[in-house]
Amino acid sequence: MSTFAWYSDAGLTAPLSRADFTRGSTAAPVDKLVYFGSTATAKKLQNSITPGTDPLQVTVADAAGGGVAVADVKLALSSPGLDSATGGAALTIGTTILSGSANAVPVFIRLNSSLTTIGNYDDVSLSVEDWLESDV
Repeated sequence: MSTFAWYSDAGLTAPLSRADFTRGSTAAPVDKLVYFGSTATAKKLQNSITPGTDPLQVTVADAAGGGVAVADVKLALSSPGLDSATGGAALTIGTTILSGSANAVPVFIRLNSSLTTIGNYDDVSLSVEDWLESDV
């Protein structure tokens, strides 16, 4: 099991149990900022296929099925990057991520405006595939 996880704050003090988007009465996109990192000491995360060479990637899934379509979710490393991001595309977050809150990776998420029904959308799942965690 990895010590790396999703958090709602840059200090990695509030673990994120789900990506909860609230769609109000507006048809505008809904943005959320989450952080990926580890509070453990002296750990690193790399791609398990070619550690330190192949990038780590964040992918999106519709965890509950029938809710938010993967194509309705954009990922970026910055808020402005959401404007040009492709819905449903994986996000490269680097080849090595070190533990510690100073190394937390901010991931900006946008729920596109194609979902116009008011309500909570909590079935978006984020994951990092093919990882290998080791000591620094």
